[in-house]
Amino acid sequence: MRVSILQFFAVFASLVSVGIAALSNDQLQNLVKGQGTKKVLTITDDNFAEILNGPRDYHIVVLLTSESSQINCVLCKEFRPEYELLANSWVQDHPNGLTEKELEVEEDFTGIPPKNIYFFYSEFMQSRNFFQIFQLNSIPKVFHFPPSDKAGPNNFIKEVKEYQFFQGQHSELLRSWIADQTGLKVNLYVPTDYYRIAVNFIGLVSILLLVRRFKKQVIQIITSRFLWSGFSLISILLLTTGYMFNQIRAVPYMRAHENGKLEYFIQGQQNQMGVETQIVSFIYGILSLLFVVLIKKVPEIKNSTVLFIAVAIVSVLIFIFYSLLLCVFSLKGMGYPYRFINFF
Repeated sequence: MRVSILQFFAVFASLVSVGIAALSNDQLQNLVKGQGTKKVLTITDDNFAEILNGPRDYHIVVLLTSESSQINCVLCKEFRPEYELLANSWVQDHPNGLTEKELEVEEDFTGIPPKNIYFFYSEFMQSRNFFQIFQLNSIPKVFHFPPSDKAGPNNFIKEVKEYQFFQGQHSELLRSWIADQTGLKVNLYVPTDYYRIAVNFIGLVSILLLVRRFKKQVIQIITSRFLWSGFSLISILLLTTGYMFNQIRAVPYMRAHENGKLEYFIQGQQNQMGVETQIVSFIYGILSLLFVVLIKKVPEIKNSTVLFIAVAIVSVLIFIFYSLLLCVFSLKGMGYPYRFINFF
């Protein structure tokens, strides 16, 4: 009876030790080697305890995200390829983990022996319990779990460090953050996109063949004064009405209020909406067209009566649209004193 009790406690102790022990470094290396071209391992509700609980002799980086259509996370879909690029680049340099030379150099420099890095991916639809542990309100999230000698269920919650998302190239920002957390440099290797190269080559060859086939027509188009003057005029109108400002600031197209009212203009020279550029560009375009008609086309009229009527009509239209432009200026700056017709 005494022997059976001792055996029971031995079996129980072994099961507990297995339940709180993390995977070894060699086990993770074998899993990475069996991943194929993508070296990101998968973590789910079924295996997160086995991976994160217990002592760990390595760094773990986990991307918690979702590409489900129900969640429709745009940043998740944008960030995952950058994350996988970083993981693949690390494994490309370290197919068998850190080399003995790297271990010696790093240990001499820092005094602390470096550890391998393993990259994991967790999909919300298969890891709801795992996500719930961190009480997440938004995704994606990137967590770093440093090497640990502590054993116990969910002890990793106290050790986690979170990556903060910023605007910029995700792979570069994440690479810098991982270097800060682990002390290890990750080189980026962007794979060659042969499909894009082939498409660009075929497109270039096609354009060259068309240019050669229609050489005279192409030369006429390129040397056309009308084409270049129109292109120049459109470019000037876009740039003077704030198109580049909209692109840099990523301004909204228009503002909708709670009562359903739409606002097309914002006061102040440092504030603008996308629709403002279109409205002001249209006004400037009409004024430019009327001015060109007045000085180029109207003088060609031979009949004096028709000439007088044409000059009067074009002049009135210029007056009306210029009055509209002054009203827009007064909306942007309340102290602007000049107006002709008060439209609003």
